[in-house]
Amino acid sequence: MIVTAHDTAERFLRRFLDTYEARDLDELWGFYADDCSFAVLERFGIEPSWPAYKSFMTTFIDAFPDLHHRIERIVCHDDDVWALYTVTGTHRGPIRGVEPTGKRVNYSIVAMYRIVGGRITRADFVSDDLRMMRQLGALPV
Repeated sequence: MIVTAHDTAERFLRRFLDTYEARDLDELWGFYADDCSFAVLERFGIEPSWPAYKSFMTTFIDAFPDLHHRIERIVCHDDDVWALYTVTGTHRGPIRGVEPTGKRVNYSIVAMYRIVGGRITRADFVSDDLRMMRQLGALPV
């Protein structure tokens, strides 16, 4: 059996997502290198630091405690891995100024990782926040 970079990346991402979805934050943070860069935070006007990323992600995990990621597609090139996820979850905590609604969300995320030595050294993602906020009733349809 030939094991490809895609197979290895998919196994890594599935373990990473399973840990995320189990809300095991101590184990989740272990997937990241100590010097990981978080470009995603800059789009939100947040300093791209470890403490800021942990706060950002913890808020999101608390807002959608039953969050599930379905891997739709993975593309690998050297140490770079791009993944398209479909995300579903129930809004149970405050997020971006919106109090819990109990509504279900279903939207897409494109995640971009650099994985070196079995750890994420760069994490970035673009999500369909417009669709998510519309599903929460925070924006008109």
